Amino acid sequence: MLRVRLLLGLLTLVLLLWAVGGAGFLILQDAGKRFDQRLVVDYQAIDIAHGFRSGTSLLNSQYLTSLSAPAGATPPDPALYQEVMRDFDEKIDAMRRLSEGNERWNELLEEFEEALVTYRDGYSEFFSNDFTDMERRSDLLIRMGNRTQRLTDLANALATLAEERLFASTKDLDRESRKNLALIATLVVLGTGIAVLIYFQLLRHLVEPVVGLKDSFEELRKGNFELSLPPPDRASEFAPMVASFNDMSRELHLRRRETDQRLMRKNLLNRALLSAIPSPVYIIADDGSSPVLNPAAEELNDRLGLARRLPGKARRLFESCQESGENLLPEDPREALLFRIGDEERHFLPRIFRFSSEIEEYSGWAVLLYDVTRIRWLDDMKSNMLATVSHEIRTPLTGIRMVLLLLLESQSGSLTEVQHQMLTSASEDCERLLETLNNLLELARAESGMTSLNLAPVPLAEIARESLLLFETIAAKKGIRIDLQHNGDLPEVCADALRLREVINNLVSNAIKHSPEDGTVTIRIGRSGTDFLRLSVLDEGAGVPDGIQDRIFERFFRAEAQTHDGVGLGLFISREIMRAHEGRIGVRDRSPDKPTEFFIDVPIA
Repeated sequence: MLRVRLLLGLLTLVLLLWAVGGAGFLILQDAGKRFDQRLVVDYQAIDIAHGFRSGTSLLNSQYLTSLSAPAGATPPDPALYQEVMRDFDEKIDAMRRLSEGNERWNELLEEFEEALVTYRDGYSEFFSNDFTDMERRSDLLIRMGNRTQRLTDLANALATLAEERLFASTKDLDRESRKNLALIATLVVLGTGIAVLIYFQLLRHLVEPVVGLKDSFEELRKGNFELSLPPPDRASEFAPMVASFNDMSRELHLRRRETDQRLMRKNLLNRALLSAIPSPVYIIADDGSSPVLNPAAEELNDRLGLARRLPGKARRLFESCQESGENLLPEDPREALLFRIGDEERHFLPRIFRFSSEIEEYSGWAVLLYDVTRIRWLDDMKSNMLATVSHEIRTPLTGIRMVLLLLLESQSGSLTEVQHQMLTSASEDCERLLETLNNLLELARAESGMTSLNLAPVPLAEIARESLLLFETIAAKKGIRIDLQHNGDLPEVCADALRLREVINNLVSNAIKHSPEDGTVTIRIGRSGTDFLRLSVLDEGAGVPDGIQDRIFERFFRAEAQTHDGVGLGLFISREIMRAHEGRIGVRDRSPDKPTEFFIDVPIA
């Protein structure tokens, strides 16, 4: 029923528009056609009238000017006169056809024809050339001037009459246009009235129910699911829609209650999980606002007097992670943050990571502060013990070393071959033990943060060359060649030359130990980005096993298949030295067609 009403209303409007437009088009087309016809007729008459004046002027200028001079022996040529007269006859016939029954027009045309006859008589007398005295010639000239003026006046009268007819037709057309405009305006007013009637009908049967539905949907958006619409008249097209809306409202009310229950259960579960975590946890949105705290975090903030904010040191790390978009997952307890809670010092290792979901608003960041205070205390105790024990053992060991050296130099008498071998072996063991003690002392200094650097601009290539010269003899015993590669145009680096040399020596020494006989160790120097120089040490050894690549820089770590001497401190100490330089150290494992590569990145000065 609603479709029929809409169709009838729109069809009525379309027919009305076609009727008004068609009537206006026909009226304007007819008026324009009649005006064009009138314009052509009248302008043609005006043009002919002006042609009469032009013709008489042409003849007078050609022939009559000779009357003011004595008669000549040669008579004038009448060809031009005859051509103009034929043109006049054609123009008179055309003027008769353009009269359209106008009496005034016919009267003027008859007078013009009579004047033209008199004008022709004068030219007949002129062409006869039967008079020679000046008096008769002057008399003819005067008479022809009068006859010419008569023709000109009548031609002007015809042109004026044609202009009057044109103006009159224009006024008639204007009056008719006003009548047509009134007719079109009447049709437009009638169409407007019908359109208003159709509008109110549609408003009552279509718009008002739709507005009611819109208001009901707005109430649903606000959460008023208890809303139900009164059923309309059964004949209304909106009855099924209202019934569907009421069913939807009841279904939404039921689903909202179930959703609230599920959310409550999930909130309780999440709260229980967060409460079960003993470390402070902060859940933060991407914009950094409205953090959610677990009970441990609430307790820490209460003791720090921070309300519900993230502690300042952790917030700076969190903002840095936000800018870089990378997680912060440190493992070293020495990277823990120190918090003073009353008279107590607590160390918390921050772990910052982003969690995301398909819905962006449910993404954010989690900050976990793992309490490593006891671990730091035990680590400090271990470092102090290592330092103390190493220092206490080093003093007597140095004395033993000196005694062994004196004995080997035969300062107390000659030695047998067996005695010399035994003392030599003891001296070598003593040297290895001293080296181990030195490494332990260095480890203690690194773990306690006491590694001091004397930073200055130094040439990295020169330090690498010193390492090459230092190990060249040792490498030659195994048939290993050491090759130094760089482009020769490198900036200086900001480093402690002594400590940097210690790192490079350690890498070169390890490369020589793990290289096969007759192999090559390559020291390569080049740029790494804009802020670092990279020194790489490449060897042709078996490489680092896949399972231990992430652990080779840990302290005291040694691979199970390791056959070389050492306690697993060299790479760890090298890593700590590079950290103190704010540089990097790493490894690229050997691939089938490439050697194993250990590298360090040193800041450019």
